[in-house]
Amino acid sequence: MSTKPKVIKKSTALKLSKQSALSLISNTRHYVTSITGNTHFPTPSPDLASITTQVNLVESDRIVTLTRLPGSVAKLKAEIKKLEIMLKALAAYVESIANADPDHASDIIASAGMPEKKAPVRKAKAFSVVNGKLKGSVDLSNKGTLRATYIYQMTTDPNTAASWAYIYTGSNVRFTKAGLTSGTKYFFRGALSIKGVQGDWTSVLEVIVL
Repeated sequence: MSTKPKVIKKSTALKLSKQSALSLISNTRHYVTSITGNTHFPTPSPDLASITTQVNLVESDRIVTLTRLPGSVAKLKAEIKKLEIMLKALAAYVESIANADPDHASDIIASAGMPEKKAPVRKAKAFSVVNGKLKGSVDLSNKGTLRATYIYQMTTDPNTAASWAYIYTGSNVRFTKAGLTSGTKYFFRGALSIKGVQGDWTSVLEVIVL
């Protein structure tokens, strides 16, 4: 089996519920400024004018709350809720544009002034490679991790990035690679994928195949 891991979609991390009114106002204006005239986003949705109108309402209502006018806090919360809904929709729009171009998705999200959600990654542990029982084979293994996908690559030229070939992607912690040339030195590395997110590659191990 030699399929590559699936492309992981990028997402934003606005954390709207954790922002104060002042932060929400400031960040919203930053998003609008960043997206305005940005060629990546020809037709923002919701439109930026509507978002600007709404953030202006939030800003004016926040000022009113400082006067302790009865009902002003409730009105501010209601307007903030409307703005959050609009920003969630805007973030979804940005993500749709970004993920249409996977190679540049992170840069596209950043160009919108929005933070990107960083997926946790895990390093593969206890990676090992030894000659197999059959001539021309090697046994690869890794430390078992719950619900992990195991990824193995090999090459005869570890200094050339393009030479690394996927030899296994699957749920089995152990894998035997057969059909190798006896007397040849091969290099191997592994990684774990948790919930579709690939972690770092292990250190490279070398084996002269028997």
